[in-house]
Amino acid sequence: MRLYQRATSAVVVFVVLLGCGDHAHNGHDHDEAEHVSEDAGHGHGDGTTAVTLWTDRTELFMEYPDLVVGEDATFIIHFSKMDDFKPVTEGPLTSAFRSPGKPEVSVRANAPSRPGIYLPTVRIDQPGEYVLELYLDSPQVADVIRVPGIVVHANASDVHTSEEEESDETAISFLKEQQWKIDYRTEPAARRRLSASIAAVGEILPKIQAHAEVPSLVNGVMMPDQNNSIPSVGTAVTKGQVLAVVSPSPQADEGLNRVRKDYLLAESEFHRAQRLYKSGAIPEKRLEAARLTYEAEKAGYSAIEGQVDFDPGQAGGTGTSIPHFHVKSPIDGVVEEIHFHAGEAVEAGQKLFTVTNPERVWLRAQVPLAHVSALGRAVDASFHVEGYDREFVVSDLNGKLISIGSIADRVSRTVSAIFELNNPDRLLKIHMFADVSVKTEDVSDALAIPVSAVYDDDGIPVAYVQVEGETFERRSLRTGIADLGYVEVLEGIAEGERVVTEGGYQVRLASLSTGVPTGHGHAH
Repeated sequence: MRLYQRATSAVVVFVVLLGCGDHAHNGHDHDEAEHVSEDAGHGHGDGTTAVTLWTDRTELFMEYPDLVVGEDATFIIHFSKMDDFKPVTEGPLTSAFRSPGKPEVSVRANAPSRPGIYLPTVRIDQPGEYVLELYLDSPQVADVIRVPGIVVHANASDVHTSEEEESDETAISFLKEQQWKIDYRTEPAARRRLSASIAAVGEILPKIQAHAEVPSLVNGVMMPDQNNSIPSVGTAVTKGQVLAVVSPSPQADEGLNRVRKDYLLAESEFHRAQRLYKSGAIPEKRLEAARLTYEAEKAGYSAIEGQVDFDPGQAGGTGTSIPHFHVKSPIDGVVEEIHFHAGEAVEAGQKLFTVTNPERVWLRAQVPLAHVSALGRAVDASFHVEGYDREFVVSDLNGKLISIGSIADRVSRTVSAIFELNNPDRLLKIHMFADVSVKTEDVSDALAIPVSAVYDDDGIPVAYVQVEGETFERRSLRTGIADLGYVEVLEGIAEGERVVTEGGYQVRLASLSTGVPTGHGHAH
């Protein structure tokens, strides 16, 4: 894979860092700091020069013909706002041409001739090399741009027309008018501190202490008249809250009543033994035996007391209380699933509810064994889940690595790493799959571009570089570390070159239908 670099004279790229405020240019004074390229533009070999410049506020794409003393020349000046890459649609533009020892020539356009495009016409009466200063004073954005190297020839015979440049079949034409109609952005490749990462597949899981499968502890029936107010799925519940009522089967009913009766009988016998012992009717040994029996029966009864409501009514006149078993939530959380229907017979141990507290969850990443040594240096993780375009970062969610597995999966040849993190607005759903990047403490100073600028083209990572205002190139890339929305570029793009981060698909479509020669010639 080759490293594709254009000559620096092909495109003028510079950044003007400007302060806010009005521009006073009657005396040509302004406080903005400027960084000026030594090369004013790119000649297309057809008598047209193109200039592409970026500041922190605007993008300038300007085309103008060869300039000759005493002849009118129209400049085609495109202005885009850098905050949204849309055209400047209002406000005046002053174009001032200056050269030492020569009178200034200034032209003012009160508004764009059409959205984003100013068409000032200028006539300069003395030959030489001029600096063009553009003063944009739009309510949308104000900027000052300095373009050096504007050459005015003494006469037409002095214009040295270069041979027509060979058509570049790899160039992609995508006009400003097309860019302005879509969601479109570019960003320069720049050096960033990126953390090395390990790619892994993952899954969102409930925190084990915040997830409960709630069973029935007895055989019975979910009677409709006793379960007409059970909480629905998605309802928040509190620990100890009654979720449902089970009417025990006759066998379970008999067992529950027997536990209750045995407890009440042991309690009565213990109190009677206390009275007899105080009166000297029984020895202490009899009292101690009654106490032990009572405590044993009480322990058994206490285990069901909080779950069972013994109806004081009589069952068929038999003198036996009718118990109802209460199914209670063991945690604060949300009812995620209900596993029965009204009127259904259930068995002891059968799952009735799933309750989860979704405020804090686990991310389990399955890390390939080939990277298990680096896993010991893990400091963070980021991940994407289906359904959301955003990247989630564990540390941003008050999360941390809580465990690394000690057993490798025999089939996938991975080991698990579990992160615990907050779940903002309950966006993360249990059992969502995730594409995970486990960050290690290894940090590199790398040339990087946004991940959104990289496209897969038959297995080859590619990006679209804006080499001129309306000209783009497809670059094959060799990539490295990916971290926090950026990917390292090892080959294919030079520092400062601008890549398309939004709208790349439309640029790709344009590449399939058009090749553009070096010279421009579209009508504005």
